Amino acid sequence: MLYKEYGKTGLKVSRLGFGGMRFEEPHKTEKMAEAVIRAYDLGINFFDTAPKYCDDQSEVIYGCAFKQMKKPRNSFYVSSKTTADSAKEVREECLRSLDRMGLDYLDFYYVWCIMQPDDLPNRKKKGALDGFRQLKEEGLIKHICVSTHLEHEKIAGMLDQGEGLFEGILIGLNAINFQLRYPGAVEAAKRGMGVATMNTLGGGIIPQNPDKFSFLLREGDKSIIDSAIRFNLSLPEITVALVGCRNVNDVETAVDSVNRFQAMDLAEIEALQKQITEVQKDLCTQCGYCSDCPAEIPIVRLMDAYNYRILFGPEAGVKRLKEHWWIDDIQSIVDNCTQCRSCEDACTQHLPILERFDQLCEDFKRLKKK
Repeated sequence: MLYKEYGKTGLKVSRLGFGGMRFEEPHKTEKMAEAVIRAYDLGINFFDTAPKYCDDQSEVIYGCAFKQMKKPRNSFYVSSKTTADSAKEVREECLRSLDRMGLDYLDFYYVWCIMQPDDLPNRKKKGALDGFRQLKEEGLIKHICVSTHLEHEKIAGMLDQGEGLFEGILIGLNAINFQLRYPGAVEAAKRGMGVATMNTLGGGIIPQNPDKFSFLLREGDKSIIDSAIRFNLSLPEITVALVGCRNVNDVETAVDSVNRFQAMDLAEIEALQKQITEVQKDLCTQCGYCSDCPAEIPIVRLMDAYNYRILFGPEAGVKRLKEHWWIDDIQSIVDNCTQCRSCEDACTQHLPILERFDQLCEDFKRLKKK
């Protein structure tokens, strides 16, 4: 297993992290705990979870595993998260997470799911960061971090609002959305923060569509999973890449990939990005050039959902909007469109963005009737 220092914390974390959001049978606690224990035995020491993951069972599974491991507490690191916006609620959620996992403290605790530029300021006003400070002073958490889906330059502004508290960031980044998310990872690393990536496998898109992403493969790769993990770990700013493991087999496959890891240089990574644009002409590459919408429509997010529609069907696109981007009423968003088509003019792939807006709206209406 490979290890790297997490920002300026002095902690050496495994470059492969166990993402606790994809257990295949979350209500079979003992069976799922076996995957966590196996991960530890193979050298993984970074375990990420959150309330609500896997029918709200992920933290329970972790607690079962940690109890069975009977290993020194400083031999592994645990992160959890909260969307709470008051000091009282932040404390209550942290204590609940600790209780369910049987831990005295969390190594990393995230201000979770910063989706819009005003999310963090709003939580600050209600005392959320004060709650994090208090937890750290009491030793209930060791390091304050932030988890976000913000794009490009929005990351810097968000980090500026963090009052110097953030020591790490969790950001969705992979071979598909590199252009959209990589600048945020660079910004965080410049500030000495640890950088963990979620959606390392594209939320399942990459391994479920190996033919579409075959250009990522290199000689010696056993599967497209090798390629996806190598892509993230080759980025110098990335500390740890999370992989959501369903079972023991997923753990062993991911660990094997890391044990055979050989880094690419930035020139090779940039060349792959060009191939993504050329080969996947129907998929939005998330470059973000359409982001400056005069009507403030979150075009990149809608096109991300359309990617899921292309690959997995209309229901997957709608689910992506609702569960990942928290968009429950797309029509009210699209109604703000002025038809100026500045987004289509800026699109490097010449995608029919406005037509895709209409298709997503139709999907919402049709699926809502079911």
